[in-house]
This record gives sequence, C-alpha cells and structure tokens, in this order.
Amino acid sequence: MIVQSLLLSNESYTHAKWRYKDITVGFSRLYYIISGEAYYEEEGRSYPFKVGYLYLTPVKKPFSLYENPESKLLHTYAHIITVPSVDHFIEIPVKENTPLGDAVALWRKYAASENDGFLKSVISLLLSCIEKEFTQEHIAARMVKDHIDQKDDYSFDMRSLSAVVGYSREHITRSFLATYGMTPKQYFNLKRMNAALERLLAGDKVGDVAEELCYASPYSFSKAFKNHFGMSPQHYLHTLRVEQTSSSTAPKA
Repeated sequence: MIVQSLLLSNESYTHAKWRYKDITVGFSRLYYIISGEAYYEEEGRSYPFKVGYLYLTPVKKPFSLYENPESKLLHTYAHIITVPSVDHFIEIPVKENTPLGDAVALWRKYAASENDGFLKSVISLLLSCIEKEFTQEHIAARMVKDHIDQKDDYSFDMRSLSAVVGYSREHITRSFLATYGMTPKQYFNLKRMNAALERLLAGDKVGDVAEELCYASPYSFSKAFKNHFGMSPQHYLHTLRVEQTSSSTAPKA
C-alpha cells in the first residue's frame, strides 16, 4: 500500500465541532491517538479510539466519528488516498522499538512538514509496516480458530479468548471477520450446532445434548436449533425420518 495523494497532515487537538455522522469519503483518515476520548462507529457498532493505537478509516463506506467534548482528542492525523484503497476499518497497536513504532515516531516528528514528497514517503513506510502487522492479525485470527477447534468443551467467552490471543475483543472480532467472513462467536455457534446435530442423529436426547454442549437449558438449545435450522430438534428429526421412509419405500426404476 502506498500514498497516492497526501491531502493534509498534522498533530493537534480536534477542532471545536469535530463530529462526523454517516460520512462517505474518497480518502482515508490515518490517526495515531495520543490522548482523549473519541469513537469510530460503523453499522451500528461503536469502537473507542485507544491511546497508543493507529487507525485507518475505509474509503466509500459510511461511518461516524465523535468524541467526548470534555476530553478532546489529541492525535497525529493525515488524510490520504492510497493504492490500493482501504476497504475496512483498521486498528493496530503501536509498540515501541518496533518498525511500526519507529515509523510512527518519524511521522509524528515531521507531521507538519511542508515537504509533501518526504512526508508521503514517511507515511508510505508506515503503511508498509501496517500491512505487515495486519498479516499478523490474520495469524491471530487463525490462532483463535485453532483454539475454538481444539476446545474440549462448548463454552465461549470473548474475554478468555482475548487473554489467550493477546488482542482486544474488538480487534479479534475484526480480524476474524476479515479472515473468515464471520465473527468468532458465529463460527463457534456453527461448530456447536453441527455437533448438536451429530448427537441428535446418533440418538441422544435433547436434554442430554443441551447439557453436553453447555446450553442453559433444553429450551434455550431448542430455540437456538430452531433459529439455525428453521425448525425444532423434534420437528427436524421427524421430517428427516419421514424423508428416509419415503426414500426407502419408493419404487425402484
């Protein structure tokens, strides 16, 4: 990813009326957060900006930005057009004594420079570091998937998952979604429902399946099963038996 156009760059507090509601723009905002309280919102979900993190906003995708006026956002920022363009919200922690940390420090030092060519090179270097970090995000997503696949029980807790992988829950969700097209919770529920179906087809009772797969009650399991398959476990098994009977009694050609 390289910077095709640099529209502006600086380091400061946000202006008095800094708030953007459902905007769609043709450039990306690159932010490094120094202090303050502000949020990025997309599709009804809100993500807090974290101190010491780097952010990139997507192009041609609606989002909102807002802050706590009592805690103004202090940030290093740039408006950039990249090749290729950014198609999703990116959050990356910046650690000292790493290539990304050094690139951010260099950008902050020259953020207000009037030498656009030099500044574009600095930000392009920073973006290359982001790409390497983002590759690590996909590795983190695979680590989460492996952890879910290898679990001996069917409990799910994002806080525990975050502790295992070492990233925030929001970071894990976005990484997993970018890699597999679903959230970790959706993937876990899919695996659990497939396991439930296998047990039901093997003759296990609804109550036993609910308990083994860590549902709160047979009712909550039946409700989840119906939401997934479109019918209750009993109805699903009855329909399957009817179809098998019809198939076995059908005249042979």
